[in-house]
Amino acid sequence: MDDARAVTDHVIQLYRNVPATRSGVCRICHTGPKNKIDTGEPYDICSSCKRTTDRLYRPTTNVVPISLAVREGDDNGLYRIVAYKGGVRASPSWLKPQTVMAATLARFYQAHEACLTGLARGPFTLVTTIPSTRKNRRTETPHILTQVIDKIKALKDLHQPNLLLANDEHTPALHDRDSHRRAFHVTGAHKEPRVLRGQRILLIDDLFVSGAHVQSAASALFEQGAEEVVALVILRVIVPSGQYPNRMTIWQEATAEPFDFDRCCICDRRDHANNM
Repeated sequence: MDDARAVTDHVIQLYRNVPATRSGVCRICHTGPKNKIDTGEPYDICSSCKRTTDRLYRPTTNVVPISLAVREGDDNGLYRIVAYKGGVRASPSWLKPQTVMAATLARFYQAHEACLTGLARGPFTLVTTIPSTRKNRRTETPHILTQVIDKIKALKDLHQPNLLLANDEHTPALHDRDSHRRAFHVTGAHKEPRVLRGQRILLIDDLFVSGAHVQSAASALFEQGAEEVVALVILRVIVPSGQYPNRMTIWQEATAEPFDFDRCCICDRRDHANNM
């Protein structure tokens, strides 16, 4: 998408920096875990990630959110755009969800391809998305992320939009913010076991709330032989609360500093380690 910088600059004030892994930041989803009762030190991962990574064939620990966001309040403008809310149909063309999402992914990927492929331990061989789990999805137009990725030159040639299919019997668990090993299945897996053997997959989603969708999808890909799965999500939705001091600290830091597309939660982690 050639005008990614122009589009994202229009809404740059809506993005929020995602922190690198450190004490008080979940090493998977980059939100704030609770503190242990006995020591007062933060847990390594948040309770949501603990729940959604259990009982799977294999979850991914490589989750890269581009921006933090909240659902409620005056600071939820980017969430309204990405979640297709807030009257976006009346917005100028550059503010429509598909345009903003494509520009966000394109600009971030251009700046941080090395960070993402470093997690994958090599260049990506496939790009795919998580299919809709809405009951009426068969009557919908193509999934919005399919349209989004087809706008991005760096990703569209590797894009396989129907790689994952939803399993209606088990997707209700995802809406209860729990993962399920059989929530998704891989196209062609019934004909060729381990059909994804050796593939390094970039799994793209719009919102990361509990992680149930991302982790269930990643597990399905790993079970069919994927060598590595890196989840790139546009927004990590966070709920700042005084009951969760680490989460509140993360959000306060994110809103205090200007957003910068040249930093991400991966290269910030490396910079921090190099300065220690």
